[in-house]
Amino acid sequence: MKYHLEEEYEYDFDLFGISSHEKDYRICWAINNLLGLSLERTADDIEVIFNQQEKQNSQFPIFKFERDDVLETYYLIGNKFENHQLIEEQKHVDFFLMVKSSGVMSSNDFIDKLKDIPFVLAVNKVDVSILQSKKNLIF
Repeated sequence: MKYHLEEEYEYDFDLFGISSHEKDYRICWAINNLLGLSLERTADDIEVIFNQQEKQNSQFPIFKFERDDVLETYYLIGNKFENHQLIEEQKHVDFFLMVKSSGVMSSNDFIDKLKDIPFVLAVNKVDVSILQSKKNLIF
């Protein structure tokens, strides 16, 4: 007899999709200056295997900043690597800003602030509950 274990993960964060033609370090620098953060690239990227037979994998950059005093964590995640997307349903998005917070700033305030970055083309809030590839956001 085989058992199949399914674990339900809680996606308790806000996710914002950012479209821009700039490199990841430029977006990171702009967000740091705008929001007073210190996002830094982590040692490990998010690695996703898209083709099991060919062992074809893609690595997506991730930047992180934690504020321990107010229990906030910010992640800037690249969505594109070669011809793959971390979140397939969001092909138009170049980066995701994941905010794990106690709700200090509203979603509309985040969107308005991110739109102030000159090289950001578009910003939208992403509803994680409807994403089919949301498991890629677990790291």
